[in-house]
Amino acid sequence: MPKIKVGDANIHYHVHGDGEPLMLITGFSGDLYNWKKAIPLLDDHYMVITFDNRGSGHTEAPDAPFTMAQMADDAAGLLDALNIDQVHVLGWSMGGNIAQELTFRHPGKVATLILMSTYIREPDRARFAIDAMIHSVREGASMDTFQTMMQAWCSTESFFRGKVSVCELGEGCDINVLNGFSRQKKALDAFDSRDRLQLISVPVLVVHGEEDIMVPLPYGERLAAGIPNSEFEVIEGAGHFLPPAGYVPLVLDFLAKHPLKEMVGQESAAGIGERN
Repeated sequence: MPKIKVGDANIHYHVHGDGEPLMLITGFSGDLYNWKKAIPLLDDHYMVITFDNRGSGHTEAPDAPFTMAQMADDAAGLLDALNIDQVHVLGWSMGGNIAQELTFRHPGKVATLILMSTYIREPDRARFAIDAMIHSVREGASMDTFQTMMQAWCSTESFFRGKVSVCELGEGCDINVLNGFSRQKKALDAFDSRDRLQLISVPVLVVHGEEDIMVPLPYGERLAAGIPNSEFEVIEGAGHFLPPAGYVPLVLDFLAKHPLKEMVGQESAAGIGERN
């Protein structure tokens, strides 16, 4: 379980494959294992870097509030620790917020930007729904119930066809896990890039699911419209959770058009951390 000290956090991360570096940033309550189906489709072409955001997974961070800017600085610090000067960045959902913030705060590190299922400002309905999910666990629901509710918002109607819903009372929920999610949620609530999108000058691909109810399609359209010269792709029949078979070909085509001009630091990074 490789970790690197970055500021006040110990970041849990993995590195897969070789080639130009591609950092994947996951969303709210997720961890690096969210990418397990995508990595085999990417690591033949790129050196894929995944990690747990503070508040999730095995990353260790102080028991205190944090911000989206802080999570972006975590990502930048991880790149520094891996001796990577510039990287392709892909962020999904809240990870797209972090990716935008990384571009604003550390523009020299980001060569290209891919934003999936994300937005300029969090939808109010999603904000209320996630708050209710967190509150339900504090009142006694299980973390499995939390994940079931999240799945209901993030997957499509066809995913649930024929399935039976089971909700349970919680048994010994790890309060540190729930507090981590709560801190992520507050950082997510505060994010707003409306007045900064025009600052993004790198090549950008925005990808959105046609049937996303957590972050409806118009949010993706507005995000793409606000970024100069961005590309926009819609995956038909997809919800908030995008299938790797749907988005990976789009990502590979986009990155092939925008290779890194320099590969500074890649050889140094290749010897660091866990490679699968």
